[in-house]
Amino acid sequence: MNVEIEHQRYGVDLIKIDNEETKIVFTNFGARIVSWKYHDNNIVLGNVVEADEFYFDNPFKFGATIGRYGGRISDASFTLDGIKYQLEANDGNHHIHGGGHGLDTKLFDYEVVEELGQVKIIFKTTLKETDDNYPGNMDVKVTHTYDVDHCWTVEYEATSTKTTLFNPMNHVYFNLNRDNNVIDNHRLYSSELNMYQLNEQHLINTDETLDLHQIFNGSDIYFKDIFESKHAQLAQQIDTFNGLDHPFKVGGHQLSIDNGEFQLDVKTDMPNYVLYTFNQPKDWNSDSNIYKAHSGLAIESQFLPNDINMYGEDASSILKANDTFYSQTSYEINEK
Repeated sequence: MNVEIEHQRYGVDLIKIDNEETKIVFTNFGARIVSWKYHDNNIVLGNVVEADEFYFDNPFKFGATIGRYGGRISDASFTLDGIKYQLEANDGNHHIHGGGHGLDTKLFDYEVVEELGQVKIIFKTTLKETDDNYPGNMDVKVTHTYDVDHCWTVEYEATSTKTTLFNPMNHVYFNLNRDNNVIDNHRLYSSELNMYQLNEQHLINTDETLDLHQIFNGSDIYFKDIFESKHAQLAQQIDTFNGLDHPFKVGGHQLSIDNGEFQLDVKTDMPNYVLYTFNQPKDWNSDSNIYKAHSGLAIESQFLPNDINMYGEDASSILKANDTFYSQTSYEINEK
């Protein structure tokens, strides 16, 4: 496996790993994935050539590490240990993805470690409570590992000086089609696919879920069928958001997508996934915006969004002072 580092402007570095059949590119800006090619097919949305322009301006957080908190927090506030914290309201009245000083905005320090059969990129940064209004200063380490089996693994580690919230995830968008056409022809598979319903403010409405296996009478489900479903509750959800932007309970924390040519297998130790089908790309007024609705699928492994306001002190995203958070998610690509 060959490793090359390209220096672009504004401190942006590209770390390029060549594994013969596949090539993958990461950057220190947001500890993000930029490109992942199987032969000539780029299976993630991104921009290598103009990374130092494309990512600073892009509101969709392509490939970025998200934190402190992936997803929304209602009313941009929460109470922890009897103290109410007011966060940046950057999504209407709500807070999303850690705000304007989240991990996706950081130029991480990094080191590249080449080992037998794999390459590790270890990214490190610090989140300060004076910047994002969450309690505690937090040291964060994000390790991207790529191996000879075409498997990309992300590991998250963090400690905080105060009890705080931490719900990290990666905002990569996948599209297995060679022409990056819409993902309607992609199939979704897991032994369990239970979808939480959202209200019009993108917040979980109830703990009751929709069983997609039951709705579609099978375990292999095309996105086209999800988008065009006549099932009353599912159709209402799809119509409201122009696609999926929903948390799921997934069997064994594993799911797969395929388009008949490639298959992507995802595994995590996090309890939920949020599946987002890139529903409103026109919101970005830029010459770089060449995307249309449903041209990518974000697979975000995480705790339930807004769990702190749903479950209070029982929220899974609470990280106690000086405890160490750890989680990992892996994405493996293969030809069918």
